[in-house]
Amino acid sequence: MRNEIETGRGVQLIMTETQKKIYFFIGTEAELIKVFPVIIACQKAGNQCHLIASGQNDLHKSRILDFIQLNGKYVELSKEESIQKSAVGLLRWFLAVKKKAPKIIREQFGAEALTGASLVVHGDTVSTMMGAFIAKKLRMRVCHVEAGLRSHNLLNPFPEEIDRLITSRLTSVHFAPGNLPAKNLEKAKGKVINTKYNTILDSLSFSRTVEVMTEEVQRIQGEDYFVFVMHRQENLMNKEFFVQVLSQVKQFSRQRKCVLILHKITENKLRELNLLEELRADEHFLLLSRVDYFDFMKLLDGAQYVITDGGSNQEELHYMGKPCLIMRKTTERQEGIGENAVMYAGKIENMRKFVAQYHNYQKECLLGKYSPSKRICEVLSRL
Repeated sequence: MRNEIETGRGVQLIMTETQKKIYFFIGTEAELIKVFPVIIACQKAGNQCHLIASGQNDLHKSRILDFIQLNGKYVELSKEESIQKSAVGLLRWFLAVKKKAPKIIREQFGAEALTGASLVVHGDTVSTMMGAFIAKKLRMRVCHVEAGLRSHNLLNPFPEEIDRLITSRLTSVHFAPGNLPAKNLEKAKGKVINTKYNTILDSLSFSRTVEVMTEEVQRIQGEDYFVFVMHRQENLMNKEFFVQVLSQVKQFSRQRKCVLILHKITENKLRELNLLEELRADEHFLLLSRVDYFDFMKLLDGAQYVITDGGSNQEELHYMGKPCLIMRKTTERQEGIGENAVMYAGKIENMRKFVAQYHNYQKECLLGKYSPSKRICEVLSRL
């Protein structure tokens, strides 16, 4: 049962004693981006949702929390600034939080309320694996959203592939975003639910309802531009390759403006190569520091095409039907490959071919036509 009241920000639920309590364990903003539509769907269905933040990222910096209007508790296990920015620092943080978390969570919710309840984890970060371990310690049911992705190579990507395998072993309900991830889980214990698409589809649909906040993104709306994103270590650490790619991008920018996304690691590499100020002064480029998720999706949506090495971008652009060149030799994601997306596959000439005929890769937009989040909500509400 549920009651509703009308507030200045819309309809808000008033929970009753019979409401199901669902717990969400979130570590990074990237996880929050893909999980928030599930939380919203669960709350609309009359459930009470609690968010447990590992502290791997400071989720308070994201305006997504404002849109969720969480009707349960928000529990933070650590602070992002306490994590040393190194592999050793991340490991120490993981072990420390994993050890103290069960006690904190019991104090917040009570051991009896937790036993048998569903704890939702997402993706393949160290927080995903942490949440699964903590849930088992608390005798909770692990429900894994975006389950079943596999590269079948333990060291690539690292540590994501290991995180996925360990989390799968601890999971009771696997929400697989498509046929291939579901097939990868054929031998997994627990129940496998094929949601057909990733929840990012719902995140993208929601993003179209949100106003743009960044002035540069507002100004470029309606202009003729493409987006260039390169931030993976293996690409940036190969100096010859990076300079070669950038040379091609410069040529493309003479046809239409290039919006280059400055991840911190990208900015540092450009500065190291003495290219940062040169690009800032180039009228064919707009160098844009990372903007929030909703503004970035508006930026992608308005582009003619996108050149990126990001796996999440590949999914987002597939659902948008946007022409996309993936600057990777291999990918564990199949969304869009051979449709709207082309793999670089180690050949610079593939960049030129793609840009010359990018119109051929414009496909149907899937936004608003299916909701994997509602499917996940239906299952969680019945458990």
